[in-house]
This record gives sequence, structure tokens and C-alpha cells, in this order.
Amino acid sequence: MVDHDPLYLVDEAHELLQPAQEQFNPVYQQRLRPYVIDEQEDVAILEKVPDNQFGLCLVYNFFNFKPFEVVKQYLAEIYSKLAPGGVLMMTINDCDNYKAVILVERFFGCYTPGNLICGVATSIGFEKVFSWNDGGPSTWLEFKKPGHLNSIKGGQTLARIMPKPVAKSK
Repeated sequence: MVDHDPLYLVDEAHELLQPAQEQFNPVYQQRLRPYVIDEQEDVAILEKVPDNQFGLCLVYNFFNFKPFEVVKQYLAEIYSKLAPGGVLMMTINDCDNYKAVILVERFFGCYTPGNLICGVATSIGFEKVFSWNDGGPSTWLEFKKPGHLNSIKGGQTLARIMPKPVAKSK
């Protein structure tokens, strides 16, 4: 993830962001862009995050605990945050699978049928590029925003400028 400079971290509380930030060295921590979000009705959740900025958005074990309507809102907002050609990688508690429904019945996940999530994503404009499930309750999904991902950024500086040594006189 270090290649993503700056690296945007988004969660619902500062206390949830802190452990992720502390995994990086102090220099890279200065490059992190943490955002605390608040899910309120009729308010954009990701309004502080820049539009058309991201080549990759990873949502891991977050949507598993979000109601279907909230996931729909996130998908629409993430679409606007991704650059053309950007990819959304995510997990859901896929209720097309009976094991995920058992988690919902035991209050360990939200009801999010994979076929409905994929339908919403494609209606927004995403292209489904990958799906994986090993028979468990979670499904890994990857969606791409149409277009070609371009960047003028060459990457992090991996060298430093050294002063030219002055020749010693005799």
C-alpha cells in the first residue's frame, strides 16, 4: 500500500484509524490522509474525500456490517471518487450463500445479497471484473470504473541529493 502516496484512510472513528496509521514509519505517517466519516441520511458520506482521485479503493470487512441501502450509497459515492479506470475491491456478507444468511440470523452481519450488490454496481456504471467465494459467507468483488487509469506521478522519491564534495587543496 506504500505505493499509494498519499494513502487515504477512511473509517467511522479516529480510534479505528489510529492502529492502521501506527503501522507505518513516522515519515510515511505524515503522508497519510485520515478521514473520519459519519453516515447520516441525506448527507454525502464521503464528501470530504476528493472526486476522481483514486486508482484503487479497498473496502475490506466493512460492508459486511452495513445495511443494503447504506452499501448502495457508498457504491455511488465511491464511483465518483475513483478516477476513470479505477478499481473498487470489496468484501460483502453475500446472502446469496446460506452461510451468510445464518450470520444475519445470528446478528453477525447484514443482509447483502451479492446479486443485488452487483446489479446496483453495474447500474451505477461499474464493470464487474472479478468475484471470488470459497463457500464461506464472504464474497470478494472487484468493480472497475470505465476508462483508462492514467497518472503523471512517477512514484515516491527513492534517492536523495548529496552535496558535491569539494576537492581538497594541497
